[in-house]
Amino acid sequence: MATEKWTPERRRQLTRDALIDAAAEVFAKRGFHGASLDEIAETAGFTRGAIYKNFGGKEDLFFAVNEKINQRALEGFAELLGSTGVGDVAAIAAKWKELIVGDFQFFTLVLEFNLDAMRNPDLHQRLIERRRHSTQMVAKFVEEQSARAGVKLAMPSEDLANIFLITTDGFTHAA
Repeated sequence: MATEKWTPERRRQLTRDALIDAAAEVFAKRGFHGASLDEIAETAGFTRGAIYKNFGGKEDLFFAVNEKINQRALEGFAELLGSTGVGDVAAIAAKWKELIVGDFQFFTLVLEFNLDAMRNPDLHQRLIERRRHSTQMVAKFVEEQSARAGVKLAMPSEDLANIFLITTDGFTHAA
């Protein structure tokens, strides 16, 4: 078995991952404004300087957490489709709701992102841009999955992506 080399890039990625995980935990517990960089760094086992070196500051770290939860949602959706099948819409919706509502940290963070964006115009603009990116990612994913399953979409993939994201927000708020 070959041992994995600890290159500077690998160490940096592991540091970034640890900081993102710690930030997700602290943001979910304290909110964006209540979270301190010191607490995030301590939770991750690093110094505050590691946050600045890897993210530039709290807002960039906040968006890195957002990116990770979006990626995790897509992975969960892919797994769900694999276990359910593309054609069983009711089962997909039920399992998706269970997945979202069952993950306290996920829906707490989604609410936190939305609340802070409502209070901060700059953050709001960044979140709008992030939402556009998320819509494009989900639309591409929907196109790939429907092509793989041989399913013809009844509407544009961007519309389905928006429905998916809005439904996710709705599940989050209903929880």
